[in-house]
Amino acid sequence: MATPYELIISQGFVRFPNGESNIVHAEKAFVGKRAIEWIQKKAPEPDFNLQAYLVALTYYKLDLADLKFEENELLYRYRGLQTESNDDGTTENIDEILGKFYRPDQTISRDGTVTGPPFGEESPQGDDQ
Repeated sequence: MATPYELIISQGFVRFPNGESNIVHAEKAFVGKRAIEWIQKKAPEPDFNLQAYLVALTYYKLDLADLKFEENELLYRYRGLQTESNDDGTTENIDEILGKFYRPDQTISRDGTVTGPPFGEESPQGDDQ
C-alpha cells in the first residue's frame, strides 16, 4: 500500500510547475494527507463506505468541495463551481450560502432531508444484531 505522502504526490495534491524548480503548489496537500490517513484507518471497518469518502476527497482535490475534521470525523460540503461574492461585489457568509457539512456517506435530498448514519454517531457495525 502506498504511503499518504506517495498518494498526495501521485494524485495531484502537490504540483511542481514547469520552469519553477523551487516552487511547489500544495494548498490541499495537508488536509488531503490527513484525510487519506483517516480513510486508511477507517477502511477496514465493515460498514465503512469507502467509495463515498474517495469521491469526497476527489471533489476536494478538484476544488469542488470543502473537507474538515470535527470530533475525529471527516466531514464534507459540496460547493461546485460557485463563487463567494454576490453580483454587487459584497461577500456573504459562505456557510450560510453553501449549508452544513455532512459525512460523505450521508445523502441529502433537495428538501434537506439527511439519510444515512448521523454525524456524531458511529456507523452501525452489525455486532449487536
